[in-house]
Amino acid sequence: QARLLIRGNIMLRQWLQKFWPSKKNDVSSVKILIIEDNLVDARMIKKAVDLCGFSALIAYDGKNGIAMAQAHKPDLIILDYRLPDMNGGEVLEALRSTKETSTETVMVLTVFDTSEVVIDSFIHGADQYFTKPISVASLAKQIKAMLRQPHED
Repeated sequence: QARLLIRGNIMLRQWLQKFWPSKKNDVSSVKILIIEDNLVDARMIKKAVDLCGFSALIAYDGKNGIAMAQAHKPDLIILDYRLPDMNGGEVLEALRSTKETSTETVMVLTVFDTSEVVIDSFIHGADQYFTKPISVASLAKQIKAMLRQPHED
């Protein structure tokens, strides 16, 4: 099983390298910003990012997440809707209103599955919406899919 996992990771890296030739085929240069206040959930999301071979940055509230997005220009932002200082709609609105972050690809990942929260997320510029719980493997697949279809302004 260990051989299959290693072989699978090598094959995954080779496949992903096709999508980032401008970054010298180094998938580890792909940055994912995780904006998540729950430590357990942040670690789970980081595991999925690690499984893809990407690097992860973590912000534990909305204001720091916005600042990190502006400073680091991540390839994907994974955003929890409920944060201690603001909600996901407010974070999305702030991201979409500045030139530095207006075209960032954003995946909302949250426990909320009400139509109000889903609609609010998309109105404010979410590119995709998923509910927790989600397995690490499924999340890794969604992350790869999101990076193949970046946000377009």
